[in-house]
Amino acid sequence: MGNYFGTFKRTLDEKHRLQVPTKLVREMPARFYSIRGHEGCLAIFDEAEFNSFLNGLKTESYLDRETRAYIRQVTASTNVLDVDSHGRISIPASLAETYGLGNEVTIIGALDHFEIFGEEAFQKAFTANEDKYDDLAQAVSDRKER
Repeated sequence: MGNYFGTFKRTLDEKHRLQVPTKLVREMPARFYSIRGHEGCLAIFDEAEFNSFLNGLKTESYLDRETRAYIRQVTASTNVLDVDSHGRISIPASLAETYGLGNEVTIIGALDHFEIFGEEAFQKAFTANEDKYDDLAQAVSDRKER
């Protein structure tokens, strides 16, 4: 799977079901895994990418206090989201409330996963760095050169 990209506007129905965009996901898996994302989003991984993410965490030392804290946050926030026969995932009401996912949501691809934002969180996260695009690109390039 992987290689998620694009921006999609979607609606949650009254049962908090979300139609996963077919342009985002070439082949619909049986389930996705959600974790607490950053900047107010819900991060969604397919099984292979989720396992890769967890394997990366397993290489970190559990003796490190910040590593333990992050692992606890990630694993405590993990949910399995089954895909129904119509390509929808059901987002538990508690998650929808926590992440401000109302009727309208924005889904963005983020390479190895995709993110679901409520409208307010999306506007805040996206516009916060909009004017820094070139600086961000340079910072990423500089890190790769190290």
